[in-house]
Amino acid sequence: VASFYFYFFHHFHTALMSKGKFIVSKKYLDLGLTEQEVCDLKEVFDLIDKDKGGTLTIDEVKQLMELLGMKVQLNEVEAMVTEIDLDQSGCVDFDEFVQVMAKQAEVPYNREEALRAFRMFVEAPNTPGGCITSIDLENALNKYCGSTISSEEISRLISMLDVTADGYLDFAKKVNFYLTK
Repeated sequence: VASFYFYFFHHFHTALMSKGKFIVSKKYLDLGLTEQEVCDLKEVFDLIDKDKGGTLTIDEVKQLMELLGMKVQLNEVEAMVTEIDLDQSGCVDFDEFVQVMAKQAEVPYNREEALRAFRMFVEAPNTPGGCITSIDLENALNKYCGSTISSEEISRLISMLDVTADGYLDFAKKVNFYLTK
């Protein structure tokens, strides 16, 4: 069950807080991650950790999956968390999250196909290469996913993305991070 959801977690170290700064543990670098990748994973983890408890509860994981349009049963999420939860705490801590994220997910497409798909949705003139406006992405999601994800969920998802002040999402950076092949 969890192998299906590893891909899910792939889309979205003990990072210690030291006076507001992250100190990236060497054990995460030993997994083949860069400091930037660990910081990006910490950012994703913190977005999912709604109660800021330092772990991902079953409810938090289920809410995120539903936000992304995945229709899952509670028992499916429980099984996934149980498989990932190495210390059997009932939650996924950051160490466990990184272990899952460091594994290369098997996806049915490669980096070039993902980049091409994003480029197809760019409609705004003069959009910098490798970028898409939040409006273009929202329009594409509404057009192609509107039957499975509500417009409100799509808007909420877009609002969670790291968009520049000019309204661009650097999709090439994200695709290159998540798909190394």
